[in-house]
Amino acid sequence: MDRNPQSSTAVLVVEDEPLVRQYVSDVLGQSGFEVIVASTGEEALTLLAQGGLCVVITDIAMPGAIDGFELARRVHETSPRTGVIMVSGVREPSEAHLHSGVRFMTKPVKAATLLRLVREMADPRAPLPEPAEDQRLP
Repeated sequence: MDRNPQSSTAVLVVEDEPLVRQYVSDVLGQSGFEVIVASTGEEALTLLAQGGLCVVITDIAMPGAIDGFELARRVHETSPRTGVIMVSGVREPSEAHLHSGVRFMTKPVKAATLLRLVREMADPRAPLPEPAEDQRLP
């Protein structure tokens, strides 16, 4: 399914842990985002090629040859306006490991922080859903 990059609110969640993937997907979906999921970097690259993503949220450590760092590099190469948020409960990357346009957050992921980062990192062309009253900044 091709998505229109001019109007998509699609967020790709790349996470091999099913409970974490479901939690992040639920938080985003309940806030009005279209959520697409992948459990490996390879699967994420296939979905990325379809276009129309405003943000990619990826775990750093994943099974297979494509980890979060490599996925972020490829997103930056092929879709430079698409924001990338990397997450990990094990290690925090140094600034040298993060391309420009990549942000990092630790697990466990807090819903408010996740939504704030998604809005900050989203492709500026994407018409994002309005934040709920409790998500607006004072």
